[in-house]
Order: sequence, then C-alpha cells, then structure tokens
Amino acid sequence: MAAIDRVIVDYGHGGMIDGEYQTPGSKQYHFTEPEEFTIYEGVFNRGTASKFMSLLVRAGVETYDCVSGRYVVDSIDTVSLEQADISLSQRVANANRENKSGSTIFVSIHANAIGMDIKGPSIDVRGASVYVYRASGLSGDIANNLLSEYGNTELRPRKVVENQSFYVLRKTAMPALLSENGFFVNLDEAKYLMSEAGQWDIARAHYDSIKDLLDLTPNIV
Repeated sequence: MAAIDRVIVDYGHGGMIDGEYQTPGSKQYHFTEPEEFTIYEGVFNRGTASKFMSLLVRAGVETYDCVSGRYVVDSIDTVSLEQADISLSQRVANANRENKSGSTIFVSIHANAIGMDIKGPSIDVRGASVYVYRASGLSGDIANNLLSEYGNTELRPRKVVENQSFYVLRKTAMPALLSENGFFVNLDEAKYLMSEAGQWDIARAHYDSIKDLLDLTPNIV
C-alpha cells in the first residue's frame, strides 16, 4: 500500500465571529441542568482540526485545510482557522482540486447529536463512530484504525458506518472518512469535547489512525 503523502482536513459548520456562532439555531446545545454549559459543534470541530493539522505538519505531512482553502505549513490554533460556515460544495470543490499526484485522503471532523434538531440532554447516548462511503479499501481501513484509537480517549468506540448520503463522502474524489466524535447533547461528553485535553486526545487518535500509513516514526509527540 502506497504511503499517504497528503491529508485534506475538513471541519464542519461555523465557528465564532465577534462572539456570534456562525451556524445559528443548530449544531449547538445549552445545558441548564445540572449546570449551565454551552457547546458549539463548529467550535469543537475547529479546535480538534487545528490540533490534528498541527500534528500532521510537525511530522512533515502535506496538509490542506479545505475550509480555508489553503495549505497549512506550521502549527495552527483554532482562531486562525476560517470561522465562516463555508458551504459543503465549496469545501468539497477545494478538496478535489488538491487531489493531485500521490496518495491523498480526506478527513472530516464532527460531533454527533440526536437527529437533525437540537435535542437533549441525554445521559444515555454516547461514543464515537466513523462514517465512510464504503467500508472496504483504504477509507475503511483507516476508519477501523480510528475506531480502535478511540480506546485511548474518553470516548467509547461505537462502530464504522457505511453512508452514501453524506455529501462530503459522496462527492470527494479520494478515500474519505467522517468522524462523529461523541454526542454533544451528553453533558459529560460535551465538556470533554470542549476541553483542550479532550481535543488533543481526539486529534491524536486521528493522527495515530494513519501514522503507519504515513511511514513515520511512532510517538512523535
């Protein structure tokens, strides 16, 4: 199997601009009991994606941010990322444009909820799943690796899921996976997802799921 020499990173939904969440009315949850706590999925996605890209760049991997539409050449923090809610079609077009020579993969980072609306809280639903267009081939191999790596986080591994409806899985021209990292309507998981430690854990799980395919020395950080 050829070594992966380019990773395209996608982080869904909007971030924060002047204190305003850029995906209003969805992809967030405000807990009132047993304590006040708010999670914005797009903020988690950016925090984890920035750490994942930093790990890749430090290892010398060509790393492309398809939301900002640029290559990342140094460690990057959350606020340096694109905060606007860029359309799915634009993000995928950016990704496909950079599917050049060599072996490229696409990784989209998200957190899960219950259904399409803001629902919760729930203490019952928890854990991480990985979605692929087809469970065979490189994307399926990486998805199973990632599911195993969740054992090194506070997220319970759930399953690898074939899904032909997610736009970023249907339309990308390279092996692709979409990770749903915990349920943001579960207070314990929401707090973990919004923490620096949790985001680093999850970023490392993503990195470790592909590091052997990158032909890099293990445990670089």
